[in-house]
Amino acid sequence: MQEGILRFFSRISTPGLDTLAEGITMLGEQYLFIAVITLVFWNISKKAGLLLAFSYLTSALVNVGVKVLVQAPRPFEILADIEGKRVHTATGYSFPSGHTQGAAGFLTAAALLLRRFWFSCFAVILMLLIALSRVYLGVHWPLDVIAGLFLGVLSAWGTYRLLDPMLNDPPRLQSLLLRGIALIVTLTLALFVLEKTGTLDPVKIRDFYKLSGTAVGAMAGCIMEMRLINFKTEANAIRKALRYLLGLAVALLLLAGLKALLPAGNCFAFLRYLAVSLWLIFLFPWAGVQSGLFYTAPLEKDP
Repeated sequence: MQEGILRFFSRISTPGLDTLAEGITMLGEQYLFIAVITLVFWNISKKAGLLLAFSYLTSALVNVGVKVLVQAPRPFEILADIEGKRVHTATGYSFPSGHTQGAAGFLTAAALLLRRFWFSCFAVILMLLIALSRVYLGVHWPLDVIAGLFLGVLSAWGTYRLLDPMLNDPPRLQSLLLRGIALIVTLTLALFVLEKTGTLDPVKIRDFYKLSGTAVGAMAGCIMEMRLINFKTEANAIRKALRYLLGLAVALLLLAGLKALLPAGNCFAFLRYLAVSLWLIFLFPWAGVQSGLFYTAPLEKDP
């Protein structure tokens, strides 16, 4: 049945539908979520930004963890008549769909924060469209996207329910984040050992290193921000625009610069993404306080 669905999409494919599917699938890619999360975290509400960030990261980490355990091939890798499209986004194993699960995790958290019926309907439609686009492009099996939807919603809901009360209790939150760092570092080291013994394909598990580095940097940055800065989001529109553009520009330069400077390899991918997430959560707000882009005393109550 799964092969039949993939072949159906292959038969009806046209250049116009290909372009539409690729545009939809781009809405499930990490850079869009990072752009929204940083906008919220720096300029609207730190609490909402952290809930979005950790809900998305939890969903993505669950995804790559399951991928490593299942190690399922993608449709275009085993079906000669299925052409994979936009395959540079199809890294790692197939089950479950990373684009679908990441989008489901982020959009579920956003819907829980906004609590608006219209947005919840929009979120469901967008999740389904992203899932459909991944099957149409031949990079995922139908079961991959179904599992991605289920795991994304479930992991984001669980993360939101766990963290929401803790964000008003910094000691409890910091304790939880320290345990999270220890767990992720332990899993990453275990994966590194399996990679070096030849048990796992280093290319197929690279996404795990990127996400684990991102998560460790985000959690460590959150702890340091709460203890050393505790910045406020209030500012005029010009200052907020400068924060956003400058912070993201430096993050992109940092990612590109570290990729050029550091040797290739999964452990260096871990370090690159750790550095970038640490910049976004802690180092940029710290530098912003020193330069006057951020305040440490509120102009009004932080939303």
